[in-house]
Amino acid sequence: MTGFDAYAYAEHVLTALGDPADPAAPGSLPPASGVRLYEPAAGTAGPGPAGGTEALLAGVWSALARPGALATNFRLVESGRQVDRSRWMRSRVGDGEVLHTALVPAYLHRAVERGATLVISHLEALDEHVMLLCEALEYQLHARAWVNCYITAGDASAFDVHSDDHDALILQLLGRKHWQVDTRVGARSRDLAPDSLDRILEPGTCLSVPRDTAHCVSGTGELTVHLTVGYEPYADLRDEARAAGELLGTPAPEPDPAWLAARLAMRPDRRAGASLRNALTGEVGDSTRIRWASRFPPEIRTTDDGLVVTTMGRRIRLDRRLAATIALLSRGGALTWPELVDRSDLSAADLRTLVRFGARNDFLICEG
Repeated sequence: MTGFDAYAYAEHVLTALGDPADPAAPGSLPPASGVRLYEPAAGTAGPGPAGGTEALLAGVWSALARPGALATNFRLVESGRQVDRSRWMRSRVGDGEVLHTALVPAYLHRAVERGATLVISHLEALDEHVMLLCEALEYQLHARAWVNCYITAGDASAFDVHSDDHDALILQLLGRKHWQVDTRVGARSRDLAPDSLDRILEPGTCLSVPRDTAHCVSGTGELTVHLTVGYEPYADLRDEARAAGELLGTPAPEPDPAWLAARLAMRPDRRAGASLRNALTGEVGDSTRIRWASRFPPEIRTTDDGLVVTTMGRRIRLDRRLAATIALLSRGGALTWPELVDRSDLSAADLRTLVRFGARNDFLICEG
């Protein structure tokens, strides 16, 4: 992966925010673990591989330098109101209908110093590091996710006490920010409970805020940057099940997790990435990075006839001898060719055949 292993970083974040009493339990991961805070030990950079926080922060600066055609993803909020973009952004049309956009640093600097907050929505569409992290979290949480960025240098709050209709993970990247979060999950009250979490988040700190949980965020008078990863577990499948129950006039029970996972494997959604060169030439070298192509984990069943893999809405039949390697690849992380050879129980020749087949049939992404 470019910059850092996003899958390992996401795995560390979720483990850090899980329930330490039973980390292996299905309900130990966010959002089931509730409002949870992970604070790195003094002198460490936070969860995940070294350099993860720095790589994400570099992605923020990259997005600021080149907003491009996604200028509408940027908002400047001051005193609870959006500042007109014409004051802090310049755009022109060139190269046909391509929009060229640049920020106006002088105005933007003054506004942020006064306490305004610069919001970048869907940062994953602007930077590869953030995109890879977003995909890794989606894969592990069985969720649809997106990443927003908040930059401020004031000590006031751009937003009053509020709650969101989605679950969120907070990653503090730079500076310190003051968070107050109601410990009563599902409480939309405008008055936070007396025992609410009240903490200054340092760089490397992670916070889990379940949906419909009231919270208030304010700066500390220094430049601060944090990411909010919004996500919806099992996308809209739960809503579909409830709607079906209402249509039939019967209360729908909570869907079984196995059923939800199987339905999610039928979604056609694919991760970003291309295997064109590898699919056409069959080349797989030491620098090739190999990962599962679907946005959500596949469903894998062993039958008398072989292995049935359901992914991106398709059923692929494979030889049963591939079961261990398919399970390894379907974990979701990226493996280089030497790593795959070392960890697979297949010969290098059989493994190369499988990777070529996966690239051609679009269930494996091979890059590099």
